[in-house]
Amino acid sequence: MRRGPSSLHVLPLAFAVALFSSSRAARAQSRASETNGGDGEEEEVLVRGRSAGGFVSEARVETSTRTITDAASLVEPLPGVHVRRLGADDAFATMSIRGASSTQIAVYLAGVPLTGGADPTLDLATLPLWPGARARVFRSFAPAALGRGSLGGTLVLDPPSPRAPQRTDVWLAAGAFGQRRLRIGDVRGDEDGVRVATGLSASRSDDDFSYLDPQATALQGRDVYRERQNAGHAAASGLVSVGLPVRFAHGTGALTSTTLLQGRRQELPGTILAPTTLQRLESSRLVSALELTVPAGEGAFGVRAWTRREGLSLRDAATSASVAFGPTATDDTILAVGTSVGWRGRPTAPVTVEARIDGSAERFAPGTWEGAVAPPSARRSNLGAALDGRVRITDVLVVAASGRTDAWFDGTSAGASTNEVRPTGNVGVEADVGPVALATHAGMLTRPPSFVERYGNRGSFIGEPDLRPESAATIDVGGQVARRLGAVRMRFELAGFATWADDLIVFVPQGAYGRAKATNIGTARLFGIEAEARVALSAFELRASHTALTTANASTCLFVERRCERPALPGRPEHDFVLDLTYTSGPLRLRYGFDVVTGIQAASAGSDQFVVPDRILHSMGARIAVPGAPGLSFALDVRNLFDLRVAEYPGLLGATSRYPLGDLFNYPIPGRRILLSAEWVFPGRERAGPAR
Repeated sequence: MRRGPSSLHVLPLAFAVALFSSSRAARAQSRASETNGGDGEEEEVLVRGRSAGGFVSEARVETSTRTITDAASLVEPLPGVHVRRLGADDAFATMSIRGASSTQIAVYLAGVPLTGGADPTLDLATLPLWPGARARVFRSFAPAALGRGSLGGTLVLDPPSPRAPQRTDVWLAAGAFGQRRLRIGDVRGDEDGVRVATGLSASRSDDDFSYLDPQATALQGRDVYRERQNAGHAAASGLVSVGLPVRFAHGTGALTSTTLLQGRRQELPGTILAPTTLQRLESSRLVSALELTVPAGEGAFGVRAWTRREGLSLRDAATSASVAFGPTATDDTILAVGTSVGWRGRPTAPVTVEARIDGSAERFAPGTWEGAVAPPSARRSNLGAALDGRVRITDVLVVAASGRTDAWFDGTSAGASTNEVRPTGNVGVEADVGPVALATHAGMLTRPPSFVERYGNRGSFIGEPDLRPESAATIDVGGQVARRLGAVRMRFELAGFATWADDLIVFVPQGAYGRAKATNIGTARLFGIEAEARVALSAFELRASHTALTTANASTCLFVERRCERPALPGRPEHDFVLDLTYTSGPLRLRYGFDVVTGIQAASAGSDQFVVPDRILHSMGARIAVPGAPGLSFALDVRNLFDLRVAEYPGLLGATSRYPLGDLFNYPIPGRRILLSAEWVFPGRERAGPAR
């Protein structure tokens, strides 16, 4: 099937009509967000007041209509976000924001960067969750003071805050494919004294689901199913966050310490054509952050320090390693440290400023490798200066600007080194036009090459030390409106965006030995529309989000009838739609939902490009609060309700072939999944502080 870039389909007319409906709520919510710093329930409001940045979405475990199993399922329903899974819920999963690749997404946990030169793509399955956790997705520009930027958006995972209201939350779940899950969260302490938040997360599964074997099916002329083996996992993590008031002569500051320790054992099943039934990956992660804030003038002075250590250990049998052309044993370590100082406040009433200087150092240290040559060790140092500012021009108009300058110093044990200095930044305008909150942003983004891209791994990949960083110019515009018509409560958001990326980095095949070399190939274009709607009437609530995307690889030309067509970028869906409808009656809440993904372009095959078949996966859920037991509830969640596991793929000669359904060829997703869970929330009692 030959396919070029397709135009965007028209979104439902209701989004556009509702955007310009009359309401005073959007204006009030925008100002409320600016006042409270974005920490309240209305943080999902489009226009932000905390710091400069672009469009941002928020998701919390407690407010989701679906049962959340991992970080990927938490952010999956958000507009602009597409999650690609290589199996069941706990298998390798990556995130794309507005069509950006997973290597172009930055991920932060408790203010600590989890992505860098050694690990540009983060497996979302390794991110732990606890009660009270919050995920924020900056869909274009993140505040410069957060840290070094990214080319395609930023995911920020905030653990439970020690300054949150006191409570204890216990969540237990069990379900299909051997799933067992546990989340415990606790916040306690004195209202004006020491506060402590703790979290415990654990899970395990075998994930040995059945899938259609396409080769055996073709040979025998009937459907043949096999069991996916060696796909399970076991993981545990613990979190402690302590908040202490620090009193000075001119005011009270705060000292916050956060420590995360986690371990994970992941089985790696390989593809259905080349299974690796004995391959295992053991990983560990230690994250620690310390932050001190001190009142200073009309704001606060802050000092932050953090450290991160990750260990990766791969084990495989010789027979399995020969199939994957990989090592039989590895032991690698990633070490990273960083610090920053800054000030945030209001020099004058209409102006909010945050200035910060930060630095970090990262090192990839390969240990002993068996069965293959170890990759070179590599290091990166980064220095950056950031400035975020907002100026309220009038009661209805705000101008925001954000800028950074980053310097990277890369080196390797082989002696190669590279230095690079790049500025990034954006300017935004936010306005209340009558009942509608509008915003637009434009700016430049960049991403430096990873260690593998620059230095290779002495095996399959050849490095290129002189690679130029990827860069992109992006612009977006959109609006949000919330209103109430009698008993109907509505909130709509609509945004459009365009990105022009330069010096994209890809691995180009080299020679006859199956090796590939990192190369800057040219440019790409991405255009899209995002929409989100929430409508509530009486006991019913509807939540829907839709992302429509069209992409073009401007550096490649496919000639069709003597006409040049720019191929679409692979792996990006043209449409990603999520809908949930809930009904609540007393202690009972019922949910029905479905997810639609269409137009995922697979890798090119010669002059033809193959599109993954469209899919619609239905789900349902039920939750009941137990009468007479305050805080206790039980839930049932069923995903892929109709057990869809097979799709019809187009063949080379026009015929179709049956193939297991998945986000990527040879990596099937499971069928129907049932999960039973119980949650018990024990609200705490805040002790009254001293009279003031």
